[in-house]
Amino acid sequence: MKSLRFWLPTKLNTPMPPLALLDMGYIAVLLPLLVTLKAPMILFSVMVLAILFFKRSPAQNMLVLFVFIMGILGIYLSLYGAFSFRGLSRLKLFLELLVYILLVVVAMQRLTQKINMYLLISPFLFLALSLFFYHSIAMLSYIIFEIFFLLWMILAHRMEGKLVDSFRASMVMFMYSLPWVVVLFIFFPRISFEHASYGFKGETIQRMGHDGTMFLDGNALLVPSDRIVMEVGFEGRIPPASALYFRGSILYYDKKDHWEALLYPERKNKAYYPTQGEKVHYKVTLYPTQKKWLYLLDMPSRQVIDSTLDRDLISTVKKNIDEPIHYAGSSSLSPYYEDTLDKITRKASSYYSQSQNPKTYIQAQKIKHSYDTQSQRASAVNKFFKTQVLTYTLTPDALDTNHTSDSFLFDKRRGYCVHFASSFVTMARMTGIPARIVTGYKSDRSESLNNYLSIKEKDAHAWAELYIDNRWVRYETTATASSIEGETQESLSQKSTHPLMKKINLYLMYIKYNIETWILYYSHIRQLQLLDYAKNNPQFVAGFVVSLIAIILLSFTIVAYFRRPSYSSEALAILQPLLKQLKKHGYTRKESESMHQFLLRYHSQNPNHPHIKEIDTLYESILYQANNSKQKHLLLKKRVKKALN
Repeated sequence: MKSLRFWLPTKLNTPMPPLALLDMGYIAVLLPLLVTLKAPMILFSVMVLAILFFKRSPAQNMLVLFVFIMGILGIYLSLYGAFSFRGLSRLKLFLELLVYILLVVVAMQRLTQKINMYLLISPFLFLALSLFFYHSIAMLSYIIFEIFFLLWMILAHRMEGKLVDSFRASMVMFMYSLPWVVVLFIFFPRISFEHASYGFKGETIQRMGHDGTMFLDGNALLVPSDRIVMEVGFEGRIPPASALYFRGSILYYDKKDHWEALLYPERKNKAYYPTQGEKVHYKVTLYPTQKKWLYLLDMPSRQVIDSTLDRDLISTVKKNIDEPIHYAGSSSLSPYYEDTLDKITRKASSYYSQSQNPKTYIQAQKIKHSYDTQSQRASAVNKFFKTQVLTYTLTPDALDTNHTSDSFLFDKRRGYCVHFASSFVTMARMTGIPARIVTGYKSDRSESLNNYLSIKEKDAHAWAELYIDNRWVRYETTATASSIEGETQESLSQKSTHPLMKKINLYLMYIKYNIETWILYYSHIRQLQLLDYAKNNPQFVAGFVVSLIAIILLSFTIVAYFRRPSYSSEALAILQPLLKQLKKHGYTRKESESMHQFLLRYHSQNPNHPHIKEIDTLYESILYQANNSKQKHLLLKKRVKKALN
C-alpha cells in the first residue's frame, strides 16, 4: 500500500480549472467578512452560491439583471435606517457599503463565467477591506494565510492547475521573502494614522469607564466582567500590588445617592507633579470607554502627550475615547503628594450634612474631640471602621440613600468599594479632615506576566484621599472590612477557572499585547524608541542579530525542504542517488524510456557493473507485484548503496 506522502501528489496534481482556483481564492478572502454581513446580504450570498452550484452554463442577461436587483435590495435592507449622509459619516458603515457593492458586482461578473481583470483584482480588494473591520492577532495571522493562499492560487494557475507543485513553489517564494519582510518592517515602519479621522466618526464599542460620577444605589460601580479595559507594559519589573492604583477621576460632592466631581476650570491650570517615590515608566493600551479620562498609575509625574493633567493629577483628553489609544506614562510610586488647597477645593472637600448621617456625625465628633492632630483622627476613623465588623460583598443589600453612611455603618454593614469609600470620606470630613473619593482601577498582579499587566472591568475600584499635613494621602478603605463574603471571595480569586487554563490565557494575552504593540501599532515613533533602546543595550542588539540569523536559517531550511524533487513512488525516490551518479557518467534516461528500459540499456553497455540487474528486478517487483513490503524497499536501498560504492 502506498504511503500518504506518495499518494497525495498523484491525486492533488490533477489540473484544476482557472474558475475553480479563483473560487477558492474568493472563499479564503470572504470568510472573515461574512461575520460583518447583515442578514439580507447573507441571504443574497446564499442565493448566488445556489445559482452557481445548479447552473453550470454562463448566465444570460436576464439572470444577471435579476441578481443585480436582488443585490440592491439586499444592500437597502441591510443599511435601512442608517442609509443617510449622517449615517455614512461612520467609517465602518461606509466600508460596509463598499463591501456590499463589491460583493454584488463580483457575483454578477462570476455568473458570466468569464475571467477578467476585475475578477482577478477583487480578492485583494476584499482582503484590504477586511483590515478595517478587524485589528487583532487572529486577523493578522489570517491575513498572512490569505496572502500565501492567493499566491498559491496564482502559481497554480500559471502551472496549469497543479496544486502540489504550485504549493511547493509558493512555500519557496514565501520563505525567501520572510527575512526581507522582517528587515524592511524594522527599518521602514508604516505611517502612523492614530490621530487621523479622515472625517469619519468613531464607533460605539465601549468598555466600562469612570466619568466623574459614583453611584451608591442600584447604579453603583460594579462590573464583574473579565473584559480587558487596558493593558500596561512596564519598563522593568511590575510594581508591587500595593502600588497598582490607576487614577481615574476625583469626586467631591455628596449628592445622597451619588458623588460628583468638582467643576472648577481654573484648578486645571495649576498642576503639581510629585517627585517623591520610585519612578516607573510604562506604556498603556486603553480600549474604548466613550469617556475622556486616561488612567495613570499613582502618582503621575508627568503629563501624557495631547492630554491635560490637572491639580488633582487627573488626566483627560479633549474627545471621548472611541477607539483603542496608546500612551506613555510616568509615575512616582507614592501613597501621597503635596498640595496647597485653595478656598474652593477646601470648601468642597470639607462639606458634609450633619442631618443626612446623624449617627456617623456623633461618632465623628467623639473622635474629633479625642484627638488633636488630623493624622490621629484619620487613624481613629480607620480603627472605628474595623470595629464595625463590616463585610466586603459584591451583592450588598440596598442602602437607605437618604442616609447612606448611617445605613452602611450601623445597619446593613455590607458593601463594596464605593460604600466603604463614601462612608470613610464622609466621616473623615466630620472629624475636620478634608477628604475626597478617587475612582479608577486597582490590580493585584494576578493578571501579570513578566512586564505585562492586564486590567479588567472587574478591577474597577474606589478609594479615599485625606488631606493631612498639606498633602493628599491615599487610604484603602476596603482594607477595614472584617471579612469577605464567600461567593465574593470565590469571584475575586477566580476559583472557577483552572490554574493551568488561566496561565495559558495569560500567556496568550501577553503575546497578543507584544504583537499589537510592536507589529500592529509599529510606527516611526516606535522605531525611534526601539533604536534608542538598542543604543544602550548591546545584549538586545546581539539578541536581534541572533534572531534574524535564526529566521534566515529557518527560511532556507524550509526552502531546501520544499525544493526537494517529489517522486511518484518511494522506490523511484530510492533510485535517485544512483540515477545522479549515472548521469555524471553520461547516461541519462530518455523521455520515452521507462526505468526498466533505461537500466537494461545501461546494463547492456556495462555488463560488469554490479547490482544493476538486481536493482532492476527489485524495482519492477515493487512496482508491479502485490507483495510490496517494506523489506523490499530496504533491500533496494542496500543494493543502491552497494552500487554507489
